[in-house]
Amino acid sequence: MTYEDLVNIFKDAVNAYTGALYFHYDRVWYNNGAAANQYPSMLFECSPDFEFKGIQSNGRTGLQMFEGKLFFYDTFWEGERAIKDDYVKQSELNELALQILGEIKKRADAVPIAIEWGKGFFGKDVHNPKLVQVFVPFKISMKNECTPLPV
Repeated sequence: MTYEDLVNIFKDAVNAYTGALYFHYDRVWYNNGAAANQYPSMLFECSPDFEFKGIQSNGRTGLQMFEGKLFFYDTFWEGERAIKDDYVKQSELNELALQILGEIKKRADAVPIAIEWGKGFFGKDVHNPKLVQVFVPFKISMKNECTPLPV
């Protein structure tokens, strides 16, 4: 499995959602960008940490462990704030995130790769005063092939 395959699991989970949801592979400050950015969105931060573990006896196949960050964002404009409490908007975004995390987990189990969700948080007025946020860190273990160059 390649890193591209891994990112596509996340992207395909977003694309499978029947409502409006946008996938972004970028830096977290993407959300400080253009006013044309579309929400709600899931941002896969483009610089995950990784390490290699467990090279097998054939010297080729091992595990690659990734630690990354997902950010779910949605707008929370003044008109909506006048009729909806902050925690209600955060709860709605959290429910969306839970659905997508479930779809990612289902797709990861089919490959198979091991995925763990970490300690996240809710945010409001982040990166932009009109956004609410659900942050979810993750750890992934996947098999890879460390093959030498041909001679």
